[in-house]
Amino acid sequence: MSMENDRDQLKKPRPALPPDFLLLMCLAVSAVLLAVGLFVHVAAWLKIFIFASSVVLAGYDVAVDTVVKIVREHDFDESFLVVIAAIGVFLIGREAEGAAVMLLFRVGEVVRDKAAKRLKSSIEGFVDLRPDEVNAVVSGAIVRKAAGKIREGDVISVAPGERFALDGVVVSGVSEVDASALTGSSVRRTVREGSEVLSGCLNLTGTLDIRATCEFDGTTVSRLLKFVEKDESKKARPEKKIARFAGIFTPTVIAATLVVGVLVPLFGGFDFRPWLSRAFGFLAVSGASALVISITLTYFAGIGGAAKKGILFKGASIVDAAAHATSVVFDKTGTLTTGSYQVADIQSYNIPADQLLMLGAYAEAYSRHPMARAIIAEAGFTPDYDRISNYREISGKGTEVDISGMTVTAGNALMMEELGITPDIAENDASVVYIAVSGKYAGRILLRDTIRPDAKRTVRDLHNIGIDRIAMFTGDKKSAAGEIASQLGILEFYAEYQVEDKLKRLRGLNEMQLPGDKLIFIGDGASDVPVLRLADVGAAIGGLGSDEAADAAGMVIMTDEPSKITEAIKLARTTDKIVGQNITVSLVLKGLVLLLVALGLATAWVAVLADAVVSVLAVLNAMRAFGLGRRAFINGPEEEDGV
Repeated sequence: MSMENDRDQLKKPRPALPPDFLLLMCLAVSAVLLAVGLFVHVAAWLKIFIFASSVVLAGYDVAVDTVVKIVREHDFDESFLVVIAAIGVFLIGREAEGAAVMLLFRVGEVVRDKAAKRLKSSIEGFVDLRPDEVNAVVSGAIVRKAAGKIREGDVISVAPGERFALDGVVVSGVSEVDASALTGSSVRRTVREGSEVLSGCLNLTGTLDIRATCEFDGTTVSRLLKFVEKDESKKARPEKKIARFAGIFTPTVIAATLVVGVLVPLFGGFDFRPWLSRAFGFLAVSGASALVISITLTYFAGIGGAAKKGILFKGASIVDAAAHATSVVFDKTGTLTTGSYQVADIQSYNIPADQLLMLGAYAEAYSRHPMARAIIAEAGFTPDYDRISNYREISGKGTEVDISGMTVTAGNALMMEELGITPDIAENDASVVYIAVSGKYAGRILLRDTIRPDAKRTVRDLHNIGIDRIAMFTGDKKSAAGEIASQLGILEFYAEYQVEDKLKRLRGLNEMQLPGDKLIFIGDGASDVPVLRLADVGAAIGGLGSDEAADAAGMVIMTDEPSKITEAIKLARTTDKIVGQNITVSLVLKGLVLLLVALGLATAWVAVLADAVVSVLAVLNAMRAFGLGRRAFINGPEEEDGV
C-alpha cells in the first residue's frame, strides 16, 4: 500500500464524491437513522436494517471509490481501512458502533476538508488580486475584455478603486498607487506618464491608461503565485519524515490489528468478539494521511502568511531552512546600502578633473553597475554612443571602450594591474573607480554608497533573535568596507571580493556550520546569482525589479528593506513551531487512543471520533501560520476595506 499524494488530496476531490449538498444530506439522514436505531424501540431485524442504511448512506461513495481503486490501480488508502473496520464491527453484532464509526469518519473528513479548502482559498484569494476583466481601450472606445485576452502592447483603462490586472507603463493620467498587497508596506507612490505599474497594485485617486508590458500569465502576480504554490520537489524535512513515518505506521498498525484480533484470542483462548472489536478500533485509526496533510497545509499557510508581508518563500524546504538559520551573510551593495552611489571626489593626473569625469562616463556608458550610473549622472550629460566602439566589460574588474582614437579603461585595481599600471591606492573610506587612457594612468573617481535607513536595526535585530554570525561581502576596498561595517555593527566583513571569492568564502562558512544549522545569503543583482544558488537560503531583496536574482533565490523580499530578513526568519520559526505542535499532539493522542483501544477502554467509534477531532484541530492550528482564526474559518477571507 502507498500513501496518496498529499498535495492531490488538497486540490482534488474524490472522483466518486457526491456534490457537497448531496453529501451533507446523506450524512444528515445517516445521523437521523443512527439516532432512530439507538433511541427508538423497534424489532431487532428492523434495527439492523436502520443501522445498515446509516452505514451505506455515510460511506457508499468511499466503498465504491475503494473498489475502483483496487481494481484499476491495485492500491487503497486509509478510507478502505475505515470501511473494513465499520463493516467488521457491524458483522460481529455491534451494528450501532459500526454505523457510528462510518458516520463519524465521514463527518471528520468533511469538517477537515472544509477547513483545508477555506485556508487554501483564503491564501490564494489574497495572493491573486488581479481582476478577471479589464477595460480595454480600442480605437478610443472602452471595451470590456477578459484579462487573459489582453496582449503585450494593448492599452487598458484603470479607474480609481480598481486593481491593475497586468504589469504596464502609464501612457496617460496621474494617480496614487497602493502596492501593499505585494510589498506589505503601506507607503503610496505617485505615478504618471512613463511610470511602471504592477499587477495586483491598487489604483487610488485618478484614472490611468496603461500599456501592457506582458500578458496575463507573465505578470508580477503570476510570478508571486508560482512562488507561493508549493513545489512538490522541495518538501521540508518534517514533511519527508512524516511521509516515511506514515509508510511504516499504517502497515505496523494493520499488523497489530491481526495480532489483537486473531492471534491473541486464538492462542489465549479468549472470546473472539471483544478482541475483534479492539482490532477494528485499531484499523479505524491506522491512517496517518491527515497528519501529513496538516503539515503540508501548515507550510502552505506559512508561505501565504509571509506573502502578505511582502516575503515570498519558494516552497516548504525554504521555510524549514530559514527557521534553522544561524548565519546571515549580506552582499553589501543594494542590501545594506542603497546602491545609489554619489561621486565624492575626482582626483585627476595630468588631465583636468572634468575631462577625467567625461572619459569615465564614456567608459561606463553601457554598464549597469550602480557606480557607473553615478559617474554618468555626475557628468551631467548623455554619452554620444556613436563615438563609442569596441565596448568590453570584464566581470568583476571594469570596462573599456575606444573613443576618438583613445582607449579608455575604467575599473578597479585588478583592472589596472592587467594594464601594467600601479594606481594611486592611498587609503580612504570611499569606493574607487580608476581611469586609464591609452594604457596610462589618468586618475581616480571616489564614490560613496548610502546606508539603508533600517540596515543598522536589521543587524541589531538579527543578533537579538539568535543569529550567531552576521557577515558582509563587498567588492569595495577594505577601508570603505570597514567604515560601512563599523557603522552597522558588523564585525565580520570581506572586502575586495569578486564572485569567485564570494563562492569560495561561502563554501567555507557552510563547512563551519553545525549539523542542522543553515546559512542565508542576501543579494540583489545578477552578479549575486551564483552565490544565491549556493546558499542554504538565497534571499533576493527588491524582488519587484531584479528578475535574475529573484529567479535564482529561494526567498524574495519584495521591497528594499533588509529588516524583512529578520521578519522572514521569525515567520519561518513560527511555522516550524506549529508544524512541531501538530506532529507532537497528533502522534501523542493517536498513540493514546491506540492504547485505550488495546486495553478495551475505548470502542471503535470513540477511537474514530478522537482521531477526527485531532485531524480537524491540526488543520485549524495550521491556520495560525496564515494569521487566520475561527472567524475566517466560518466566514471565509475578509474583504479589504473599500475594495
